[in-house]
Amino acid sequence: MRCSSCEPLLDRYIEGTLKPRQMIDIGAHVRECATCQGLLDEVKMIDGLLATTRIPELAQNFTFAVMAEVNSMPAPRARQHPVWSFLALYSAAAWVAVVLAMAFTHTAPRAAIVAIGFQLGRAGAAFGALGSGVSQGAAHTVPALAAFGAGVLLIDIALAAAVALLYFVVRPRLAARLASTSEVSS
Repeated sequence: MRCSSCEPLLDRYIEGTLKPRQMIDIGAHVRECATCQGLLDEVKMIDGLLATTRIPELAQNFTFAVMAEVNSMPAPRARQHPVWSFLALYSAAAWVAVVLAMAFTHTAPRAAIVAIGFQLGRAGAAFGALGSGVSQGAAHTVPALAAFGAGVLLIDIALAAAVALLYFVVRPRLAARLASTSEVSS
C-alpha cells in the first residue's frame, strides 16, 4: 500500500469504520512506514484533544455586549469615486460606441482611421486657406462632421443622463433599502 492511499484513511482507521481488509492493509503499512506511523500518532493526539474540549460558557450579557460594541462602531461610509473613474467610464463607453458604429456600418478600422485623418487634413487645409477655400474645402466635410458631432453629443447626453439617474435616483433608494434591511435584521 502506498502512503498516498493510506493517509486519507488514517482517521477512519482509528475509528475502526473501515472494511476488515482495509484495516489489515493499513495496519501492516503503518508498522512498516515510519512516516505514516508518525502521522497516525498525530491524528490520535488531535482526536484526543478534540475529545477533551468543552463548550465555553458565555456571560449572561454576551449578546448585549457584542451588540453594544457593534453599535459603537462608526457607520460605514459610501466609497467616493474619483473623477478619473468617470472619465475612464466615459472613454470606455465612447470606444464601445465607435466599435459598434464600425460594426453596424461594416467599416474596417484602417479605413476609419484613414477617413478621419483625411477629413482632419481637409479641415485643417480649409481653415488655413480661409475665404473661398474654407467654403469649398469644408463643403464636403461639414455634413459628415456635423453628423458625427451630433452623434457624439447625443451619446454624451445619454451617458450624462444615465449617470445622473444612477447618482440622484438609484443610489439614494439603494442606500435607503440597505439601511432598512440592516435595521430589520438587527
